[in-house]
Formats: sequence, C-alpha cells, structure tokens
Amino acid sequence: MPIQVLTSDVANKIAAGEVVERPASVVKEIVENAIDAESTSIDVDLRAGGKRLIKVSDNGIGMSREDALLAIERHATSKIDRFEDLESIQTFGFRGEALPSIASVSKLELLTRTADQLEGTKVVIEGGHVQFVEESGCSPGTHLSVENLFYNVPARLKFLKTETTEMNHINNQIMWAALAHPSIAFSLRHNDRSLINVRGCESVIERVRLLYGKDLAESLIEIESEQSSFKMHALIGNADLSKSNRNYQLFFLNRRPIRSKVVSAALNEAMQSFVTKGRYAVAFLFLTMDMEEVDVNVHPAKIEVRFRDERSIYSQIVRLLNSSIYRHKYIPTVNTSEQPEPVVDESHPKNAITWSSSQKKLRHKVDRDKMKWDDQPSVSKSVLDRTEEQSAKTPMEGKTLSSSVVSVSPQEVVETPAQFSPVDVQPSRHVIPDGTGLELLDMDGVELKTSLFNTYILAEGQDAVFIIDQHVASERVLYERYVEQFRAEDVPSQGLLLPVTIEAVQEQLTTFDQHMDLFKKIGFDIENFGGSTILVRAVPPILSTRLVSTAVLDLLDQLGESASNEIDMLKMQDDALIMLSCRSAVKAGDKLTMAEMISLIKELSQAKHPFNCPHSRPIIIKMSKSELESRFHRR
Repeated sequence: MPIQVLTSDVANKIAAGEVVERPASVVKEIVENAIDAESTSIDVDLRAGGKRLIKVSDNGIGMSREDALLAIERHATSKIDRFEDLESIQTFGFRGEALPSIASVSKLELLTRTADQLEGTKVVIEGGHVQFVEESGCSPGTHLSVENLFYNVPARLKFLKTETTEMNHINNQIMWAALAHPSIAFSLRHNDRSLINVRGCESVIERVRLLYGKDLAESLIEIESEQSSFKMHALIGNADLSKSNRNYQLFFLNRRPIRSKVVSAALNEAMQSFVTKGRYAVAFLFLTMDMEEVDVNVHPAKIEVRFRDERSIYSQIVRLLNSSIYRHKYIPTVNTSEQPEPVVDESHPKNAITWSSSQKKLRHKVDRDKMKWDDQPSVSKSVLDRTEEQSAKTPMEGKTLSSSVVSVSPQEVVETPAQFSPVDVQPSRHVIPDGTGLELLDMDGVELKTSLFNTYILAEGQDAVFIIDQHVASERVLYERYVEQFRAEDVPSQGLLLPVTIEAVQEQLTTFDQHMDLFKKIGFDIENFGGSTILVRAVPPILSTRLVSTAVLDLLDQLGESASNEIDMLKMQDDALIMLSCRSAVKAGDKLTMAEMISLIKELSQAKHPFNCPHSRPIIIKMSKSELESRFHRR
C-alpha cells in the first residue's frame, strides 16, 4: 500500500485510542480538567458503567464561547505555550487531546459559563463533528455529558468489560482524586445510586475517614518530612492494620496518582520487617517535588513516572519510614471488645446469666477439675535477697521466676455471687519484686512484673500492659548482631571439642560445595569428609551444639531452593542469618531469670527494628488499662 495521509476521521479515532481506553479514562480526563479549573465541587453521574452516559459537572471558572470552541480543537490547550513548559507543568492536563478525542468516539455535549457572563455556551459534537453551537443558560462552571461511548468503534466497544468492572475502575479514579484533593467535594452516582459523596475537608486524614471509615483512619500513623529534593506526607497503617493485597497502597506525586516501582520497592523494604509475610501494609504516600526532578510523560496517561535520581529517592523514603515507625511505637494492641458476651436469658430472673454451649462445656470441665485456693506465704526478705543476687548474674544463667495463677469455677461466680467471703490471697513466692525498672524503648515508668508460661515477659507501663515474646525478641537481637558482624566480616567462630559429623544427601552435598564461602562467613568451619559425610569443626558461638546438625541441614535445604544470581545471593545470605538467629534464640518454654529478662529487653530496646522479628512476627503487644477496665465493666 502506498504512503498516504490519513483522513481526519481515522486520525481522530487513532488519537482517541491513546487517550480513551475505557469509561474510566474519560472520567479521569474530565475530572482532572475540572480540578485545573479551580473547582470546589465535582459531581459525576453514570449509566451502565459509563458506557451509556458519563456526566461530569463542576463549579470551576468555566469557559467563554471562544474558549469552548477552541477546547474541542486538536492540540489546543491553556496549559503550555512553548516546549520548555513541558519541564515545569503544574497542572494535570496539557496535551490538548482529551475533549476532541473523547468527542470523536461518542456524542459529547459541552455546557459552560464563566461567573461574569449572563449566558453560557452549549456545544454538541457527535463522532468528532460539531452539530451545533448555541447560547444556553447554566450555572457557572463546566458540565460535560458523554453518551454512547465507542458507538462508532465497535471493536473497542466489544472489548469493554462488564458494567461492574468498568464501575470499579471509575470508582478508583474518583477515590484517588478525592484523596489527592481533600478540599474539593466529590460525588459519584451510578444508575441513580450514590456511591461516593464527600464534602470538602481540611486534611487528608479527614478525607480518608470519609472514604474508608473511622476505624481505618484511626489506625493510621501520620508522617511528614521535608528533604532537600522532596516533601513527603504519608499515612501508614499501624501494627494492627494490614491487608491481604496491595489495593490500599496508593502513591501520589504532586497530587497526581502514580505507579512507581521505586516508591513501591521503598515501601516494601521499609515495611517488610513489620508486616507478616503474605500481608501488606496500608499506605497513602504523598510526594511533592520540583517537576524538573521527575518525568511524568513516560506513560500516555501520566500514570507512571521516572525520577531523575531514583536511588536517592528510594533510600530517603526507606529511612524516613523506618525512623518514623520507630518513633510511633509500632506495637500491636490487644482488643477483646469483639469477644462474645454472656447471653441474657429472658426466662430467668432479671440479670441472670446463662452460658453458650461452648461456655457450658468449659464450665462442666472446671466443675470436674475444681481447684482450691492455695494459701501462699508472703515473700520474705531472704527470698528478695536471693532474687537480687540472681539479677546480678550474667545473662542466660539461673532459673525462671514465675508466678502462680489461681482460678475459680464459673459456676461459683454465676450461681452464688452473694455467698463470696473475702479471701486473703498472699502473693506467690516467685513474683518479681515491685518497682523492678525496665528499659523498654524510650518509655518511662515501665516495670517488669513476671514471666507467663516461660514464654512471655509481662511488663507494666503507666497506662498499659506490655507482653514481650521472649523467643522473637531474642531472635531480633541476635539477627541484628549477626548482620553487623557479617557486614564487618567479623563473625566469630567457636571450635568444637568434638567435631560433629552430618550425613547429607547428594543434593545437599552439591549445595555445600557451591556455598562453602558463605558458611565460612557466618562462622562455620565445615569440610566435606568424603562420601556423604560433612564434618563440622567450629560454629558461631550463639549456636548450641545440639542444634548444629539440624541448623546445617536446614541451611543446605534452604540454599538449594534459591537461584544463584546476584540479587538472590544477597537474599540467601540474609535468609541464612535469619535462620541461624532463629535456631540460636531463646525458645518458648525456656526459663529465664529476672536478670536475663531485663538484659534481653534492654538489648531489644537498642535494636534498629524492635517491634518485629526477621520473620515479621510481632515482638511486643500492648493492652491498654482502659481496655482492661472495659472488660471488667469498670467504665
């Protein structure tokens, strides 16, 4: 076929394909124009997922008759005048393609008026051809109606998704615009049903509350920082808030919603130690920077962006999020308010309480195994003296200090409440002395109380109870110590009195030959002894001798599952350190002395990431005094 100039009709439809992908694309372009027009209220009304009708009304500055006619011309814009303006665009649209492209594949009606005009202008275009232009009465602002999208391009119409799917895309566009511009009121209606209706707000957090609800808004940590190259305003979900997908991770640059691998990777890096694997942090990140530092024209719809100095942006976001999370105490809170309450039985006397089937089973079991109160002698001075001597020992020596628990049958509580007589319950001889101070992060007035089940360390703050998992706390401390030694190439190694022999399968032997240097770097002295035997002569000092065989075989299996490129090698090294830290850490059920508990929590408080172990499990959880009072009906 010889080269030829395309007709305007074909050219218009091709241009429309670049701008108008689906109804959500139309909504995005028109809403962004409304925002640029200084609107304080934007209303969107739809039919059939936007396929039949898209109507957008705003109260912005509007257009004169001359401007209205120019707006539907190809390459007409009020946003730029020369090529250099592309480097410093502050508005949302500038291509001059949106309205003519939309009009070429639909029936478009434009109704607009400026505040100083008595009458507005009405322009009707169908399939890219102007049908008529006339004066018309309307309120100040611009009102656009797009009917029968893609009516003249059947191939595009055929590939539109279901009404629900198209509506979800439009809903996202309005949600993003509403988050980026909290001062503007937005409404979205579909088939006469209201989906979004939010007033103008003074802050982003208030807009989040209106869009996502009070509970989510109150679970966000607000972070603000100004760097040399950008400003960041972030709302990050606290330790109690995470999601099963990334739908709640939204990024904005100069109030424009964007996709950015750099920002996404920075968020993932900062949050991976705090969010359980398989879960994702909630994050609303708003970046503001000089337009000369970013290219927004990588994607036709300006969704993807490219930063001039991506490495710097990445590292600064990671550092800011990490430091802010530490300051805000990323500690999960125990909330038992949703537990089932006792059932009130109307057939019983007033205020009588009956038990659910599961509670009845528990009640009957307690009846069978009824426990008696134990009279406990008071703590003598000699016991306190011995406790103080234990606290002076080197960490990891001595026995656990535990407290006994007394129980009472539910039947006694429910059926004979008036028959109780005062009981003088003496403290256990193993409780920790009152006033045992604790260095927990930077909080004041925290006291160590006891150990629960030889697994959880209980501490009391001024208005809350803190429960620390001794295993994951120890794992975090050991991991960070290991990482520092590994980076300094100074991991200590301790020779074994008797070498440990390990029988391995061929696949494990092959993996060992590939990663001998890594084992040496992390403190092992291992050699292939011939056949299927591996001989271990030295290990990291923190690894117990009885765990050597298991740790080495687990490491070999884990390394064998990984690829060998550079990126995976870094991950393999980190995974190896995590595994060794986990194997070497204090276990659930290990008895710790008071001195060991104090020492462990002190080291934890000095860690860079004291809230989660390397596997992202929480180390500390908190239960507020008000929550306890609520559960005991004191408030």
